[in-house]
Amino acid sequence: MTYAQSLKPGSSLCFGRKFDLETLREYKSYGIEAVELSAGFDYYMNVLNFPKNRRELARVAEEAGTQLWSIHLPFSRNLDISHQNNELRAIALYTNRALIEAAGDIGIKVAVLHPSSEPIADEQRPERLARSREAIIMLREECDRHGLRLAVENLPRTCLCNRSGEMISLLEGTGAGVVFDTNHSLAEDSVDFLSALIDGGLEIYSLHISDYDFVDERHRLPGDGINNWPGLLAQLERAGYDGPLMYEVPRRPKEREELSYAELADNMRRLAAGKI
Repeated sequence: MTYAQSLKPGSSLCFGRKFDLETLREYKSYGIEAVELSAGFDYYMNVLNFPKNRRELARVAEEAGTQLWSIHLPFSRNLDISHQNNELRAIALYTNRALIEAAGDIGIKVAVLHPSSEPIADEQRPERLARSREAIIMLREECDRHGLRLAVENLPRTCLCNRSGEMISLLEGTGAGVVFDTNHSLAEDSVDFLSALIDGGLEIYSLHISDYDFVDERHRLPGDGINNWPGLLAQLERAGYDGPLMYEVPRRPKEREELSYAELADNMRRLAAGKI
């Protein structure tokens, strides 16, 4: 058995597009055992009413035989923990706290957090970093209270954490870990980025697995891009990562045809077996 074959297969709900028994059973029928809740503010708070209905949603996942591993906290240009507008930032923090509390109550393990939105001008960056760090510490404390781990995501373009050095500096001493996205590194090679985070003492709490062209994020299946998958898996093994092999691939990746559950599951098996 390879190292990757020891990890539980997982997928973001961005593939299934919704949270219901039929969708979760579809994941499970193809051997995808762990899922990440991933939605925008409206779907979480108005469609699902996740804070109120969390236990019923957990019951649905249990009936389907899937593990609710992580919750991707919602984000937008306004829903941003580093926002310079105090009122908008307060709304982002309130929303994240409500979702963290609900997620912890039903046993979700990891809360995934974007450290910022974008665009961020160079002259804004120091203040945005300071505001993000302050919020990360507050939300990590909230996660501690409710039994989750806070995982901050590396991001592309002008977002915060677009370089390994900045990410290490931002997270050092906060108690937060990392969710490593394999299609966000545009300024550094993905393997080098991940290796630097590990060497910098940051823990990898979860993953967002997809492939890309090093020009922009594409969220394609592994093998449909330029990532060095043996190198990335070797770094994860070195770090002792034992969470799910969590894919973040939509049903229709950028500039590609729509995928089936069978294609998603087959790609997971080939990646884990070292055939990609």
